[in-house]
Amino acid sequence: ATPYVLAAASFDASVSIWELSSPSSSSSSQSHQQQPTDGAQQEWECTTQLEGHDHEIKAVTWNATGSLLATCGRDKTVWVWETWLDGSIGGSSSNEFECIAVLNGSEGDVKCIQFAPSHGQWGDGDEILISAGYDDAIRIWAEDAGDWYCAMTLDNIHTDTIWCLTVAPGGGRLVSASADGSIAICKGYTTAERNAMENTTDSSSNGAQVYTNGLWKCVGRLPKAHSSTVYSVHYAPAKAGHG
Repeated sequence: ATPYVLAAASFDASVSIWELSSPSSSSSSQSHQQQPTDGAQQEWECTTQLEGHDHEIKAVTWNATGSLLATCGRDKTVWVWETWLDGSIGGSSSNEFECIAVLNGSEGDVKCIQFAPSHGQWGDGDEILISAGYDDAIRIWAEDAGDWYCAMTLDNIHTDTIWCLTVAPGGGRLVSASADGSIAICKGYTTAERNAMENTTDSSSNGAQVYTNGLWKCVGRLPKAHSSTVYSVHYAPAKAGHG
């Protein structure tokens, strides 16, 4: 099994997949030695190049299990790749990748992407994918019967490019950082909570809409977090600072 796998995104519109392996298993000319920590020489080997984006790729991220890889870029798209990594369920020694979805709808560069647990509130997939970027909007992408779709758009939170997203441990909060100098905190609500909030639980009597997905709603903003662009934000682990 491959002990470590890295994905790197580049201005050249490609993603390189790097694996840490022993010299005897290295066959690519693109390899870099790492100082051994256990007496055995190891190398990082570029084993795969993923191509398809029309312009530079801005970000790349794995899901929690390593079964999916997502990329986003200047071409205003988000790509979802299914992976079969050695050592994972259904994986193989060839570490194959296949693009299973190209998500359109963003109106500018997509700067950042993050997977988060769906908690059974979005489609039938285990996770949702969250994207944001140059069009000042946050999009929630969900999976249903193998098809990815835009389940929700939050476009009234920031007034300039969103550079970074981070999801809280457990997936209950989403934080975004923007060129407008602000940080925004969104809370995830269940489908039942959303219907109760919108007073739409009894559509048969009043014709109101009954929602089948959950809800992300901005519950707090730090409007002057910085005097200029906020490029990065990240949640601490749940136990940070508590022993």
